[in-house]
Amino acid sequence: MHLTVDAGNTNVKYAIFEGNTLRVSETLMNTEPANELRKILRQHGVEKSILSSVRASADELLEVLNEQTQTTLMDSALRFPFEIAYETPETLGHDRLANAAGAAKLFPGKNVLILDCGTCLTYTLLKEGKLIGGTIAPGINLRFEALHRFTGKLPYIKDAIMPVELPGKNTRDSLISGVLNAIIAETDSMIQNYCSISDDLNVILTGGNRPFFEKYLKSPIFAVPYLTHEGLHEILLLNQ
Repeated sequence: MHLTVDAGNTNVKYAIFEGNTLRVSETLMNTEPANELRKILRQHGVEKSILSSVRASADELLEVLNEQTQTTLMDSALRFPFEIAYETPETLGHDRLANAAGAAKLFPGKNVLILDCGTCLTYTLLKEGKLIGGTIAPGINLRFEALHRFTGKLPYIKDAIMPVELPGKNTRDSLISGVLNAIIAETDSMIQNYCSISDDLNVILTGGNRPFFEKYLKSPIFAVPYLTHEGLHEILLLNQ
């Protein structure tokens, strides 16, 4: 049994693989993720694991994994199923590397744009077997939070699940209309821009806000909910 752990900006998510099959995928409780991880390792008899973290420190999680498993820590120096052509590979987010590995597994030899809809909205381009680069933009929640924090009176919107028709008739609806309609228009436009510079581009959508984008984007996409974990597992197998 193998374990993949993705410590993102908001949550710590894990997946259990039996052979090449993903059996379980859940989110750890933010209050005591290390203790919960210990229970999961014992419950599933995990032998090997991989940890990816975009947080400043994931030492406690790594310590738990090292106690009970043979652990691989995500790093740009590992082996990947693609060549890294990024100018500063050491600064590449581990989640972006994992997503690219998952995309290379799903679409071997194809040109792929990975759109990860989480705290940030990241675009990562795989072209001719190389990770070329991408784009990083604020995600939905960051936009609502910025409008609240850096203004005097605008409220923080945290439960908007669908765009409001133009124009918004009150402050709350105006904020929702501005953020959600704009991010969909922006994302569709960005996808089209990438399609113009890369032939036969397959667009993959993943991340916590994937259902929203999947529903409202006009661009043709492939939704892959567990792309990061699939990619982490592929990297684990390549670096055994």
